[in-house]
Amino acid sequence: MSTLAHKGLSEDWWSVILGLFLVVIVWLAYVLGRPLDFLQHAIPQPWPQNPLLSNLASHWWEYLLLWASLLVLTGIAVRSLGGDLGRYIAGFTLLFLLALIVLVVGSQQALKKYGLEYPFWALVIGLVLGNVLQLPGWLRAASGRTELFIKTSIVLLGANLPFSIVAKSGPKAFLEALLIVAAGFLVTFLVGSRLGVDPIYLSVIGAGASVCGVSAAIAVGNTVRAKSRQVGYVVSLVVLYGLVLIFVLPLLVRFLGLSQTVGGAWIGGSELADASGAAAAAILGEEAVKAFSLVKLSRDVLISVVCLLLGGIAVTRWSAEEQGGSAFSRLWARFPKFVLAFLVASLLSTWWQGRYGQEFAADFTGNLNAARTWLFTLTFLGIGLGTRFQEMREVGGPAIRIFTVTVLANVLIGGLLAVWLFS
Repeated sequence: MSTLAHKGLSEDWWSVILGLFLVVIVWLAYVLGRPLDFLQHAIPQPWPQNPLLSNLASHWWEYLLLWASLLVLTGIAVRSLGGDLGRYIAGFTLLFLLALIVLVVGSQQALKKYGLEYPFWALVIGLVLGNVLQLPGWLRAASGRTELFIKTSIVLLGANLPFSIVAKSGPKAFLEALLIVAAGFLVTFLVGSRLGVDPIYLSVIGAGASVCGVSAAIAVGNTVRAKSRQVGYVVSLVVLYGLVLIFVLPLLVRFLGLSQTVGGAWIGGSELADASGAAAAAILGEEAVKAFSLVKLSRDVLISVVCLLLGGIAVTRWSAEEQGGSAFSRLWARFPKFVLAFLVASLLSTWWQGRYGQEFAADFTGNLNAARTWLFTLTFLGIGLGTRFQEMREVGGPAIRIFTVTVLANVLIGGLLAVWLFS
């Protein structure tokens, strides 16, 4: 992707601008004594423990303010990218309302207990609507902006991963994460090469199954120039397999009589996404959640390293026929700039949390996580709305087998590493 698109900045650069703007503005508002808490208030609370309707009614203006804020920020980017602003406003408004329904359903406590949270419902609702209805062009003007939504949310994810957390995890968690990612890619490429799948697609499959699920699949997909339908299919597999592992992993931990710490580390090395992993660890207990977080966050941090390595290989081997410029310049053109912003956000978060303390950390990450949840929900809806079952059949046959083998290998290796490192 070039650094300029049409008349303005590329989508990559706009995600950098929007993500870091949100990070800085949330920090600045807190420092000035005006924290932007409307962001975290515009998230449905778990119900029926909390009364749903009264909660929504008491915070209606905060939902409205969030809608306007996201619309203005993303609308500026869409207009710069050459999109029709009027159609985007109409499409984004409907997409936002659908996302609200998804978040309401996903916050139901009985469903949350079994891991049926917002990513699952967003994908299912999007797939059903996208395959049953003929989507109007003005809705596709918003649902087709999933790249902008997810890239911006990945930048916000960096603010939730200060390097101090990784440092506190010690070498054990990072070592497990590193070995899991390496083994996952090794298995993916060994099996995939036997099935004749091209390495670009295998990179996306390995990232989704081994690094950090959706975020890694999309980041790596951009780096190696994978087809959008290939990325969308891997995202679907991440959500579905993550849901299965919520039940499988805690059962295995209890059947084998492992401690909560070992079980949490196993889940942190084997689960595909943060939300599903947290749900699985929560079934075991608080100590399992702590161990899960340390290992899973260490895997998340590796996204930038994986993008850099695979980007270099793609430029020099898989797409060596590309003309124009040196290998370094072509790598820079391919490398997802939002991953660099992810690192910048992490560094800023490390600095600010060390300076302002725990109260700031809770407010800062709470508000940014709320914005990230909305952007992730919009992304999953857009992916579902834009995915056709026919396309899934075309790219899905070998991918299912490769993905399944990689996940099983990660579960086995993750369990052995957890016992070895955390017993």
